[in-house]
Amino acid sequence: MGADPSPPGSSNYRLSTTNEYHISALSTLGWELTVCNALYPPDTPIRKILESDGSYGHLLYEHLKRFIPLQKIEEVIEIGGGYGFLMKDLLGRNGRLRPCMLDISPVLLEKQKEALKGHDVSYRLEDALETDHAMLGHYELAILNENLGDFPTLVDLDSSILAQNPCGEGDPIVKKVLRFFGTYGLEKPETGLFNLNIGAMEMVEKLCSSGIPYIFAGEHSCEAKAPSELGPLIDLNPTGNPKRIPLMGHDEYTVKFSYLQKMAAHHGYETIRGPFADYIVPDLTDGLKATLASRGRCSDNEEMICHFVGDLYEYEYLVLIKK
Repeated sequence: MGADPSPPGSSNYRLSTTNEYHISALSTLGWELTVCNALYPPDTPIRKILESDGSYGHLLYEHLKRFIPLQKIEEVIEIGGGYGFLMKDLLGRNGRLRPCMLDISPVLLEKQKEALKGHDVSYRLEDALETDHAMLGHYELAILNENLGDFPTLVDLDSSILAQNPCGEGDPIVKKVLRFFGTYGLEKPETGLFNLNIGAMEMVEKLCSSGIPYIFAGEHSCEAKAPSELGPLIDLNPTGNPKRIPLMGHDEYTVKFSYLQKMAAHHGYETIRGPFADYIVPDLTDGLKATLASRGRCSDNEEMICHFVGDLYEYEYLVLIKK
């Protein structure tokens, strides 16, 4: 799904993109229940297993204000805002915010307009990878929540390409890969094939080079580990290689956050990294542990809870603060 063949004479990789899906085919996020959307209904049983009952945006706001002077922030841009629930929560906490919602999906941008009706919000229908640097530099805070895996991913790159001369002639995409590894000193895969979140890397590079003071990004991680007490109860396999997530009409990929973290540090950002469970904290009662141990086989609600708790540890976030 969404894969383009590599150029002639290049290594036998594929470029997996979700652009066509989001622009032309997406009609609902119902096939893709995000953490944010799962927490939005006040009566969801998921909230009952948390230490603090709240929607995603309220819980994230409480976490971010530990690192970011949110009471002083006005200009904020959210890239890929889904149904607008996160920004609606943030506006409920901070009326000073003047958000811009930037999205490649016309359907989702209309959903955001419905959710944020009555607020002072601007909207841009465009691919964030093509957004002007100067425009981005206008904002004080950028948010990319649960969408880095939607950005283009290179699939089945041969690690032998990393030995090529980055200044030589050849495939421009391979040259771009070599530039990332060379510029940022990224750890190279030892042998064999690997996947690379090239679009997420380009997006983080673009945001950092624009000088935005604060950046938040969160997504499925290919490096996430469960805490020791939950290791036997949550199935996480941190291979370090972005993994395909097949979804309705498109594929996404988990994200290698260590690469993004190193890139941000290169651009002069302090980086704070952790699992979503840092701010969406499960109350690890004996009852919840028993539900996790059962793998949710007893009821639909328990299956949903097991999936959700797993996501709290499989999703990672970065808070980037310009030094």
